[in-house]
Amino acid sequence: MRKRRGEVHRDGDWHAALHIWVGSVVDDVRMVILQRRSATKDTWPGRVDIAVGGHLSAGERLDDAMREAREEIGLELAIDDVTLLGRRFVRALPNDNEVQNVFAVRADLPLSAFTPHPLEVDALLSLPIADAIALLAGEVGSVEAVELVRDATDEQVIILTADAFVPDVSPYYEVALEALGRVVAGESVERFTLR
Repeated sequence: MRKRRGEVHRDGDWHAALHIWVGSVVDDVRMVILQRRSATKDTWPGRVDIAVGGHLSAGERLDDAMREAREEIGLELAIDDVTLLGRRFVRALPNDNEVQNVFAVRADLPLSAFTPHPLEVDALLSLPIADAIALLAGEVGSVEAVELVRDATDEQVIILTADAFVPDVSPYYEVALEALGRVVAGESVERFTLR
């Protein structure tokens, strides 16, 4: 029986999700591209999050779910374009039980080359992976990032703090960012499982 997203969350059903971490290399610096969730989202509005995330529809395969990259940020991807980083089992909000299939891709594109979804993504951000790790590990209180607000033409430098992100008490961000750094450098990745 197929259920709508709201019904799955209401009933606490375990369901498949997809995360795609997007990185690039700019002037020999490994960068991560993130999104600022729309202020109208039902979960974590306005918070900084991974570039691409979404639920798989009932019966949908992972290769079909790559559509999320096109829908959220306008990046055309096939399953052969991404590297599997691992899998994460997470109990997020009350009744939101996800099995997240986590991927990474290198996309050496300027922020202006992406097309943020008008209802899902308010802005795209870019910052060095090392800075993001230090921030989310609590080693520094803030970092600089470049942000391009949807439909704007000019990027701006902003100051990011850890509380700007979708909250997560697990080591997920740090583990995934370390793996993304290896992917954008062309290095091998050991797959992780987080519970």
